[in-house]
Amino acid sequence: MTRILYFGRVGERLGPDGRLELPVGGLAVREIRRRLAARDEVAADALLRPDVRASVDLVVVGEDALARPDQEIAFFSLFSGG
Repeated sequence: MTRILYFGRVGERLGPDGRLELPVGGLAVREIRRRLAARDEVAADALLRPDVRASVDLVVVGEDALARPDQEIAFFSLFSGG
């Protein structure tokens, strides 16, 4: 299982991290977000907001970016602070 990190308002709603099984070839961020959001209403509300961004290996990426199981994947609100 791949660890998914959550920061800012996303982390406040979902906790600091979660897990998702990713195929060896990876998935697009869009699909990762969709699968996580499908788990429940709280996850959907936290992850499907327009101000929630994603990063792969500490680089902010778009929805088409590919993420693999050995990479750090994170979702965060645009104004996470820090």
